[in-house]
Amino acid sequence: MLQRLKTGIPGLDEMVNGGFPIPSTALVAGEPGTGKTTFSVQSLFYGATCGEKGLYITAISEPQWVVQKFLSTFAFYDQEVVEREDVVFCDVSSVARKNPSMALEKIKELVEIHEPKRIVIDPITPFLDLIDSGQSREFMHNLFSTMKAFNAVSVVTAEMAYANIPHSLEGYMVDSVVVLSYPEEERVRRKYIEVLKMRGTRHTTGRQLLDISSSGMQIQVGLR
Repeated sequence: MLQRLKTGIPGLDEMVNGGFPIPSTALVAGEPGTGKTTFSVQSLFYGATCGEKGLYITAISEPQWVVQKFLSTFAFYDQEVVEREDVVFCDVSSVARKNPSMALEKIKELVEIHEPKRIVIDPITPFLDLIDSGQSREFMHNLFSTMKAFNAVSVVTAEMAYANIPHSLEGYMVDSVVVLSYPEEERVRRKYIEVLKMRGTRHTTGRQLLDISSSGMQIQVGLR
């Protein structure tokens, strides 16, 4: 029987038979503004309430206090958890800019130091932008192979349209694919979540209505 970690996203664990398998890798894909960072960080803070360490890694050259100030508007964010290093925020942009291939070694080092049960790379896009197109495939293969060796649930976010996911290397290599979307319907935009795949799991299919408020992300299962 697969061991699972609850996502901590209300409504999602019921959709995926109790949570993400551990160890496993997941792709959370969607266009800008669909809630990828909120999804990822909300799950990290939920894990902290269960006694699990979380590691958030980014390669965006933005001060961490800016990211955390944005996240602090959500009820799930707890500064004391960050100060205890139960959820750790790390910026590897300087390493990635100097030598993108060394970014993977830096990620390994951070995992060895903090021993997290939940890992987030948000987003993967800057890594790929810094690598020659001929080497991106090798980098992605090495990244996911390494992450699958960790005894953790590893989430990678990507700015990616729904139509591009079936042809992406990321979608092929990960164990789970979750898609966030924000389509316009009858002149109103609504947020949705869809689990495209999750290995070893009988999951709910089709788009489900998604709500993001000051409490965080919540799924209205069955409402479309």
